[in-house]
Amino acid sequence: MEVQIVNIGTVLQVGDDITRIFGLDEVMTGELVEFEEGTIGIALNLESKNVVVLMCDGLIIQEGSSVKATGRIVAQILNERDARVKR
Repeated sequence: MEVQIVNIGTVLQVGDDITRIFGLDEVMTGELVEFEEGTIGIALNLESKNVVVLMCDGLIIQEGSSVKATGRIVAQILNERDARVKR
């Protein structure tokens, strides 16, 4: 049996493609996060009690919904893509 630890937070506030999330204690700046309805966002501003996330299209995200950290950092993804293109 495999145990998987998931870093989950709760949406506190939504507006103008920016979401404020409580929780996500271990999230890193630039990490992709996934909202419960499938929208992907990027953690930008890590504050002591909450995280500010930029979303591309978060029209159906609602306050109180859950969001989880993916463990994927945007800079790492771009570096991997660049390495594949240069081959």
